[in-house]
Amino acid sequence: MEYLQLLMVFVMGVFVSSFGTLIGGGAFVVIPALIFMGLSPHVAIGTNKVGALGLFIGGWYAFNRKGVIDYKLGLLMVPPAILGSFFGSLLVFELNETILKQVIAILTIGILLVIFFQPHLGVKHVKEKITQKEYVIGFILFLIIFVYMGFYGAGAGTFLVYVLILLFGQTFIESAATNKMASLAAMVISVAIFMINGAINYQLGLALFSGCMLGSYLGGRFSDRIGNVWIKRAFFALVLVLSIKLLF
Repeated sequence: MEYLQLLMVFVMGVFVSSFGTLIGGGAFVVIPALIFMGLSPHVAIGTNKVGALGLFIGGWYAFNRKGVIDYKLGLLMVPPAILGSFFGSLLVFELNETILKQVIAILTIGILLVIFFQPHLGVKHVKEKITQKEYVIGFILFLIIFVYMGFYGAGAGTFLVYVLILLFGQTFIESAATNKMASLAAMVISVAIFMINGAINYQLGLALFSGCMLGSYLGGRFSDRIGNVWIKRAFFALVLVLSIKLLF
């Protein structure tokens, strides 16, 4: 393994996780890049998951220090995260990835329109009390998202942001913080399954892990300076591009 290649993967990890920890979407850059470097699709997905471990650890540490994590809601997300990631990782060789990504793209565009026509959504905290019904709906939605995270993962963080904003009234910064704990639990399960199946490049994975942990910490550390408004704008632009890419 060339040192230059490892350095490139490290720098890529820092870059994509610095914004990925806030708005998601980093895997859409990392997975194609790893395939371009010669990894098979399954190994690229597995190696990216190792990097995602660093992203969730670094982001959780930064947001925890700032006190913006809703641990009650975060703990609710852990059981569906573990179950979903487990089954999603086992299905990685079974499901039609192309159809799955197209369905996700169509749903994403629909939700994007909802965010566009509600200017305060994700910018201001809009709910103080969450009903039992909303918790049940959230559990089901989280389970579905984490199945996808275990299977492929690219864009899963974006969908978690959607649910936390639309259903639980959180801001973009709050949603980015709250999903870290459950995402970390899900990724531990997923990485273990990919390890058992020999679908991880450990040298590139370690470089990506280090870069993602640093970038995610920096993104979480300076999230307040960026602000919810600019995060929302970046989120909107990213999701629009990714939706088009998923469709075509």
